[in-house]
Amino acid sequence: MIITSKLIYIDISLIFVTMNKVMENKNIEEALNHICTHKLFMNSPALIELLKYLVIKTLDKEDLNEIKIGSELYGIDYSINKSNSTVRSYMHKLRGKLHLYYDEVETNEAIIFHIEKGSYHVSFISPSKHKKLKKSQSETITIPVKHIKLFVGVLLISVIAIVSTKFFISKPSPIWENYFKNQAENMVIVSDQFMVFGKVWDDKMYGVTYPKINSHNEFINYTQENPDILIKPADYTMMSKMAPITIKMLSHWFYTNNSDFKLQFESKLKYEDNQSHNIIFVGQYKTMNVSKSLFLKDSKVFSTFGDGFKYAKNGIEKKYNTSFNTNNTVEYAMVSYHSLNKDKSTLYFISNNDIGVIATLKNFTNKKWLKAFYQQLPSNSNHFNALFKVKGIHRNDVSCELIEIEVLD
Repeated sequence: MIITSKLIYIDISLIFVTMNKVMENKNIEEALNHICTHKLFMNSPALIELLKYLVIKTLDKEDLNEIKIGSELYGIDYSINKSNSTVRSYMHKLRGKLHLYYDEVETNEAIIFHIEKGSYHVSFISPSKHKKLKKSQSETITIPVKHIKLFVGVLLISVIAIVSTKFFISKPSPIWENYFKNQAENMVIVSDQFMVFGKVWDDKMYGVTYPKINSHNEFINYTQENPDILIKPADYTMMSKMAPITIKMLSHWFYTNNSDFKLQFESKLKYEDNQSHNIIFVGQYKTMNVSKSLFLKDSKVFSTFGDGFKYAKNGIEKKYNTSFNTNNTVEYAMVSYHSLNKDKSTLYFISNNDIGVIATLKNFTNKKWLKAFYQQLPSNSNHFNALFKVKGIHRNDVSCELIEIEVLD
């Protein structure tokens, strides 16, 4: 009987431990969701991604360090650049955002996420412990006034020197200036394919695409012209792998330049969005709706053609169309940069396949490449249409070559 009682006691203890663990994980999950949906984080997908990663790795009791995070989360090759500061920069921003967040909502949270400086693990602490930490961190030390004056003087000289150097060295390329201004209103538009439910060979309804339907207006027109075809709009759209890859690239690029952007799908875009935001469009020409009327509207030599583009100048016409074979793909991608007004820029990365958009965006978010590109343009000429030839294997780019360029007035 004594042995049985001990076993029962142990089983009950294990049950309580398990229940407490489940409740703790539930509270952590709820706290994480509160943070990710808060206004401070909603337009910072890079910080949300980092925080979720750290929470999961902490709960799994995995060792964390800068190289592990950089390699797994951002695909950084530290053998090429051992001093890459991407992770440290993101961590600094994340701690700052969490500090602002808890200044607002601390009293409403059951669990506080705390990331100690120099550490990558998340501590899940109570609000009372968090208050004690804040109090201990706010304690001051008395310093003689003459030392403070000397320090301020040296600091001021250093700051002026650093800011001046940074202004001339880190000034963004002209193509990105409006996007990285203080409080810039930026919007990234991702092309998406309109989906419908239609019957196929087994007479069942499936989500399918129609080449002539990429908006509700086109759906109405198509069904009126083809009343015998039974289809209805789906409640979702379709995107290629280009979408998540380019959004991750842009998130990192904007974050490292202290800027951010809103995200919108082409199928939901309104014309007014183009007037009130700096625009970046990534995707396929064939899925454009509102953007189609603006893309290449000022070009005198370029137009879309088939699965590519046409270039016509001085009576000479050239056609650049995508070609496929067993081993590789050759496609053509257009990067078009212009302004609807002096304060708002519009930048298109267009091809009808993944590799063209990904390859050109990779180049235009590379400072060294951008500097070389701008050396090919006449001075004081910022607006352009540039056509690139992209070669790839299995939809992965291996080369990206500028073949035609039109400089706009």
